[in-house]
Amino acid sequence: MSFESEKEMEPINTIELKEVNEQEVKSVELVTSFDPERRNLALSYTRTSRRYGFRLTIISFIVSACMLISRITVFFKEFLDQHISTDPIIQISIFFLVGFFLISIWELPLAFYLHSKLSRRYGLSKLTNRKWLLRYAKGEILGLVIGFLLIQGFYWILRSFPDIWWVWAIITLMVFSLIFSALIPVFLLPLFFKFTPLEETNPELATELVKMTNEVGLKNTKAYNWKLGETSTTGNAGLLGIGSTRRIIIADTMVNQYTTKEIKWILAHEIGHYKRHDLWKGFIIGGLTTFITFFLTHHLFPLASELFGYSQTIGDIANLPILGLCFWIFSFGFNAPSLWFSRKQERKTDEFAMTVVPDKEVAKSLFIKMADQNLADIDPPWWEKLLFQSHPSIKERIEYTSKMGVSR
Repeated sequence: MSFESEKEMEPINTIELKEVNEQEVKSVELVTSFDPERRNLALSYTRTSRRYGFRLTIISFIVSACMLISRITVFFKEFLDQHISTDPIIQISIFFLVGFFLISIWELPLAFYLHSKLSRRYGLSKLTNRKWLLRYAKGEILGLVIGFLLIQGFYWILRSFPDIWWVWAIITLMVFSLIFSALIPVFLLPLFFKFTPLEETNPELATELVKMTNEVGLKNTKAYNWKLGETSTTGNAGLLGIGSTRRIIIADTMVNQYTTKEIKWILAHEIGHYKRHDLWKGFIIGGLTTFITFFLTHHLFPLASELFGYSQTIGDIANLPILGLCFWIFSFGFNAPSLWFSRKQERKTDEFAMTVVPDKEVAKSLFIKMADQNLADIDPPWWEKLLFQSHPSIKERIEYTSKMGVSR
């Protein structure tokens, strides 16, 4: 693996980037080829991102290894036992708050780098530093609340059911995941973005999209205009929520730049997941792999804790590095197969979308626009596909959708 040096990646004309992002929106129509300038930017952006990710992974691995080997959590717990309290709830609270604070200090400059040196530098973010910091702080507060409840609940299960904790942990996690999925579109996303009914801004498009969902049994699904353009130049869309919270969201950055057929193709792809029950398949498979991870962790824990000099009590907060090591080992083992299954699902739903909007030129134009708009790598290296990609590459999607459908 090779990465270009910082010096080689530096020259980027920020004035040209500004002109690209602030240019007037042209008439919405299909495209047949990539924008050469956007492709050059995408190549630079993805290479810079990979180099950053590679370095961050190495640093994180070193820091985690040092914590594990030094047994710093053991010494910290002994300090709490002697000077603060032996109550496990109080100790876990202190562990979490101290850890959260240290991680936040560590992540803040890294997150700001992503914002300023990548997202803003390449014209993907519109946020000023002040607005970005406010949104980051809001996300940290939300993470603090949710994380605190999760870790307290998890360690309560470990203490209460030390021999079968993995059973109660997976049940709790599955219930939490369902609640979380239902709350995403109605509670979590509105904390960071504005949404308006699509029928107010694009009534004809809203009617067509809602009609599509009604025809497949997704009754009372509403369509919303996602005001993503206030913060970003990227495009995104989805069919989120469960039951009464289900809704279609289309970013305004797509509504203004994509044809109605292209947007219908996107929704058809999301409906394909519903028709094929992919969401429930993913939920069940994810639950099963997590259950296996918990089960194997339970049996590996005594060996790992003895090897590194930790106690054999799995509910002891000082053993957190051991649990983290076990979770990482088994999660990493499931990562590539899970991503392979996800890519297979995405290909099947692309095929379904081609039966709803059977125009291969629409599909090709959509993929080209999304790749250029989001500065995506259309053909990433094999190792990135294997370890990180949940979707087939843009190149692959264009190739196999071009073999289906008809031309205009």
